[in-house]
Amino acid sequence: MLSVLIPIFNYDVNPLVTELDHQLTQADIPYEIILADDCSDNSDYRERNANLSQLGNVQYIQNQRNMGRAKIRNLLAGKAQYPYLLFIDCDAMVGNKDFIIKYIDAIEKMRPQQAFVINGGIAYRNEKPDNQYFLRWYYGKHREEESSEQRNKRPYHHFTPFNVIISKSVFENIQFDENLTTYGHEDTLFGHQLQQKQIPYLHIDNPLYHEGLDTNEEYLKKIRLSIDNLIYISENQNINHSFLKENRLLKTYLQCKKLGLAKAAGRIYERKEKNIQQSLSRRPCMVLLDFYKLGYLASKKL
Repeated sequence: MLSVLIPIFNYDVNPLVTELDHQLTQADIPYEIILADDCSDNSDYRERNANLSQLGNVQYIQNQRNMGRAKIRNLLAGKAQYPYLLFIDCDAMVGNKDFIIKYIDAIEKMRPQQAFVINGGIAYRNEKPDNQYFLRWYYGKHREEESSEQRNKRPYHHFTPFNVIISKSVFENIQFDENLTTYGHEDTLFGHQLQQKQIPYLHIDNPLYHEGLDTNEEYLKKIRLSIDNLIYISENQNINHSFLKENRLLKTYLQCKKLGLAKAAGRIYERKEKNIQQSLSRRPCMVLLDFYKLGYLASKKL
């Protein structure tokens, strides 16, 4: 019934996989858990994760070169034998004992529609982390941690492979774009393609905790990489014009460009980049972070 697919990079997934395996066994359904290590450079993690293959329903794959976030997920989907694919990021953790049962109930509810997506959501611990991880945690609490009611208002806008079930038949028509080899927005494009094909999409309250927080510096670097991917998508993909209108950052940039403000935003970013980064690291502010994204995008478009 269910294939659990977990791409891994430099993370110990033993607590996650052990809990999932326990809940799947208790649910008494056919299942498999497929782990694919994307050429982690931490040998300790690789050894500990590889030992999980001793569990009867766990398969471990070790890549000899890094494939990237999009390609490794397509690889995992291709290896899956069951009709429903549960994608989970390696730095997630189960927070409730009925996580699998909730998804099974949701699958039964959606089954008449044959091809569909069910998103459980993402959560962050209430305890504040150390200052060096605070920006990523703060963003998650204020922008990503949303109820199913909030997410269902714009279901495709909230697509993420962090914690999501996708019918395997969906992958007959849609895959993650393997041209996007670095971090970011492969999920945005996938969500847009789901919307264009009108794949039924349900958000439920069944979140996983995001445990693997980036440092402030790492997170800002990932933001820049993700915007590079967003530029590539907007310039090189045969996408519907609605993609430009629905993506918040692109929409804001186009409005600024129309008003003649885009170049100014780019110039301010170039002059004040380090100051903005320091301010965000000391005291996170979502408005300033939004400007940081806009300024970086505008600077690349100058």
